[in-house]
Amino acid sequence: MATLTTPSASSSSAPRTSRRRLGAALPAAVLVVAVVVAAVVWRLSHRAEAPYVDAASTGGITLCSATGKAVTGGRIADRPFADVVVGETAPAGADREGAVATLFAYQPREGVSPEEYSGSPITAATPYADPSRPAARVTAQAWSIKDFVTAFPAGFDGYVQLRLILGSPAHGSATDHYDTADIRVDGDSWELVRGGHASCRGVDRAVTTSGS
Repeated sequence: MATLTTPSASSSSAPRTSRRRLGAALPAAVLVVAVVVAAVVWRLSHRAEAPYVDAASTGGITLCSATGKAVTGGRIADRPFADVVVGETAPAGADREGAVATLFAYQPREGVSPEEYSGSPITAATPYADPSRPAARVTAQAWSIKDFVTAFPAGFDGYVQLRLILGSPAHGSATDHYDTADIRVDGDSWELVRGGHASCRGVDRAVTTSGS
């Protein structure tokens, strides 16, 4: 006669124990995922915003690398902190002959109007190839962010405003309207808080000289 073997209590309880452990782990995993998602949503909905408004700003400045990628942060000692900056607003009349763009940095100060900010040019005047796509090259000889905040401390919550000033023989320098970007310095690093949305593709062809 054949002998039937009955599973022991320990072997039959093993699957139930595994299921109980899995059931206990699932709520914890779901909680972790929920916390991560909530943190991402909060970060996206609470992006930093510059504590000032410049009514003369007509558009944004996109910071680009030589390889055609957008630059959104780095070390304040980086030189250059971006290779080319591209504006969004074409100059009045789109004067092709002699059109130049110069990148300036300004020091926001609490309680002071943007037209009274102190600042300095970061680059030399750079001729650009396309009147509808103003741009300036930033070279290793240009000021770094560290150079600027050493001369003009970023005392207003760490902010520095970049302005792309356009000029031409026919229209002079347009200092009453310009594209801007807001960057925030934190220790040895900086991040782009608000910039432009121009494409960085083929950016190396946007300027016609090396600039400085």
